[in-house]
Amino acid sequence: MSLSALGLAGCTLAGNDRQKKSGQPDKDFEIFDCHLHCPPEAGEKWQWYKVTHTFDDFVAYLDKTGVGMGIINSQRSYDPSPEEFIAGNREVARFVEKYKGRFIGACVVNPLFIEESLRELETCRKELGFIWAGELCNYMIPFDYRIKEFDLLVEQVQKLNMVLALHTEGEEIHYIADRFPDATIAFAHFGDDREWETIFKRIDTVAKNPNFYLDTSGYGHDRVGILEYAVEKIGPDRILFGSDFSINDPGTVIARIRNAFITEEQKRKILSTNLISLINVKNVH
Repeated sequence: MSLSALGLAGCTLAGNDRQKKSGQPDKDFEIFDCHLHCPPEAGEKWQWYKVTHTFDDFVAYLDKTGVGMGIINSQRSYDPSPEEFIAGNREVARFVEKYKGRFIGACVVNPLFIEESLRELETCRKELGFIWAGELCNYMIPFDYRIKEFDLLVEQVQKLNMVLALHTEGEEIHYIADRFPDATIAFAHFGDDREWETIFKRIDTVAKNPNFYLDTSGYGHDRVGILEYAVEKIGPDRILFGSDFSINDPGTVIARIRNAFITEEQKRKILSTNLISLINVKNVH
């Protein structure tokens, strides 16, 4: 399946045959961000001090950092009510259409409203073309990943051949890994707020299952050696570039990847081609 078939025509991997003499990756490396929270149409909600306000501002900031493509969900969808998470997903669909070829939509749902969530996943996949479900953040709603409704949600994601993006903390990742080994899951963040206690365990857990991916956003990416450890343990093909923008700056993650003690080809994979390969697989029904 080609990029054109995914609606990403024109979003090519620039600079694939060029490198700087310094050994750093070419500045024209295409960067594909799997972890973007866009502001709703009413405006930015989550920044501590707002510097981007609208979706156009959001895109302009990505341009500054060199992020050429991305998977977006709406901050509005993290409101617990079905009306709001559905409305947020529809806003995402409008943004995807407006910037055709630049973004892919992600569907955010709430298992506490399981019937609405199951229908919404199907609508987003079959009618809107979304491939991603999440990032689901159970501390924001909140809910427990051990509830039976979450099992039903994961079952629906698998049935629809989607990627499930999850925020997990502490032992949650181990429960998810044991409970859903056949699901395609993109775990957000190298670490959680206890960082050093959990980061190596998180990486090792992802490494054990070929269906699991780890994105580079949030805690841990800035610690020199953590990315290199992840590449060694997980391999270079299951690490995805993610920034958690508009909360965090994509440039900090990009810098760590560019400066990492890994090969140029491994940097390319992390910055874009791993995500493109995963989307290509999920686009085949």
